[in-house]
Amino acid sequence: MRHGETDWNQQGRCQGTADLDLNRTGIRQAEEVAAHLGKERIHAVYSSNLQRALQTAQVICRHHGLTVTIEDSFRELHHGEFEGLTFPEIQAAYPDFIQKWREAPAELLIPGGERLVDVAKRVWDGMDRIVQGQRSNATVVMVSHNFPILAILCHISGIPLNRYRSFRIDPCRVDQISYTRGEGWRLVEIHGEKYSPPPNSEGGAN
Repeated sequence: MRHGETDWNQQGRCQGTADLDLNRTGIRQAEEVAAHLGKERIHAVYSSNLQRALQTAQVICRHHGLTVTIEDSFRELHHGEFEGLTFPEIQAAYPDFIQKWREAPAELLIPGGERLVDVAKRVWDGMDRIVQGQRSNATVVMVSHNFPILAILCHISGIPLNRYRSFRIDPCRVDQISYTRGEGWRLVEIHGEKYSPPPNSEGGAN
């Protein structure tokens, strides 16, 4: 799941690795999700090391008597020089970059930041650590950010990272994925609805 809302989310500002707290709406969103997950038996909660994700994870932990495990690899894409700017400001200052991003963002280096492919690699390193560290049939919650979650969903669904806009990740949105040794990774639910692979995707991922 993605963290709850921050003031920069509400203002449409690029956050990246800026370490912002949840606003009042974000706290309420986290409480609502924690209550929704109350019927689940949660065995562990993992979170990015950024405050907005950590605070969201801590709300969930309070409802389940757990403590958060920090997973640095789940932090947001480093947006470099774009952090703190609105999209119109970025578009005005970096029009050539925005054009290239619209066409093929995956391997494009953000000025002063990082590439989507690097986010995908590190987030999957973190996913592998979770699988190796948890017993079979465990249910865990991982709280992360927009681009790491998009990278996960693209990888599992077989959708190229350049087409990450196939998914939309709102604050505190919960998606359900599963892993078994036989089937590998599988998308189960996207925003509460059963997932059906789109045409031209490759299905699950090992």
